[in-house]
Amino acid sequence: MTTPNELRFIARVARMYYLDNMKQPDIAKHLYISQATVSRLLKKAVAKNIVQISINEPENTFLELEEQIKNYFGLSEVVIAACEQDQEEQIFLHIGQAAAQFFSATMQQDEVIGISSWSESLLSMVNHLNHNFKISAKKIIQIQGGIGSLTVKKHAAILSSKLAKITHAETVLLPAQGIFGSTKAKTILMDDPYVKATLSQFNEITMALVGIGPISLAKLLADSGNILTKAEMNTITQKKAVGDICLHFYNNKGKPLETAIDQRIIGITLDQLKKIPRVIGVAGGKNKTDAILGALSGRLINILITDQYTAMRILQSIAPKLQKIK
Repeated sequence: MTTPNELRFIARVARMYYLDNMKQPDIAKHLYISQATVSRLLKKAVAKNIVQISINEPENTFLELEEQIKNYFGLSEVVIAACEQDQEEQIFLHIGQAAAQFFSATMQQDEVIGISSWSESLLSMVNHLNHNFKISAKKIIQIQGGIGSLTVKKHAAILSSKLAKITHAETVLLPAQGIFGSTKAKTILMDDPYVKATLSQFNEITMALVGIGPISLAKLLADSGNILTKAEMNTITQKKAVGDICLHFYNNKGKPLETAIDQRIIGITLDQLKKIPRVIGVAGGKNKTDAILGALSGRLINILITDQYTAMRILQSIAPKLQKIK
């Protein structure tokens, strides 16, 4: 048990350090104790509530909200971008900026980065990246087939190539459609040596950047030519899908839904995605909230970058469960 005199001494050391801005060696010299003892006493000051450390949250940041979502879903990180309005254009702009900052700050030397094709949020991220990277990625790998209609045929290749140029990395493209008209067509292309070479490198990926799609297909995907039939969309709806990642649909628990569509897709699977150390989901908006919740519940991603309005909707959804935990 710590005596009152010991507490007074601990408080004195804490005052010298936190209020008088004295350095630990100077405190040790002044009080004729070792620096190790000063360090130990400062730790005790925090443990005994003599010192209470607080952080003044900067304006337009959401540290507490980020922590709540991060802890509830067991994520590595949550980044919430401030938006003036709960509108798509605003959200794409601001989460793109936030994702660019996070990517720049956390990318490691010689990372192997996978990036999905049809995501306006990721396009915004890449467009906001500063080109003055001092470290280099090893490879940028396109993890989802991307060739569609002629109007947007080059989108996926441009997205991957631009990120590779910024990060001084090798570009590894996946020269295939996202969805084939038949399993036979897919089987034929799977024998293509260039497709095989790209697919074989998925197990090298250390960071994946993915968009999260709602059931109503996003405009960029719709324009790509990778369109599902009305019958297929009905099947997905009947199975209670809430969203997709890399064209793989899942329910509100994040459980992948087995459909015939999977047999026509060329790209990374959700099982492969789960094995990647960092899977960063960049998404926001009213129409994507359920899809994001499903991805979080199924741990399909372990880092989320979203906007403040979507984050509040996520919090409202989990609030009753948070009350039970308390």
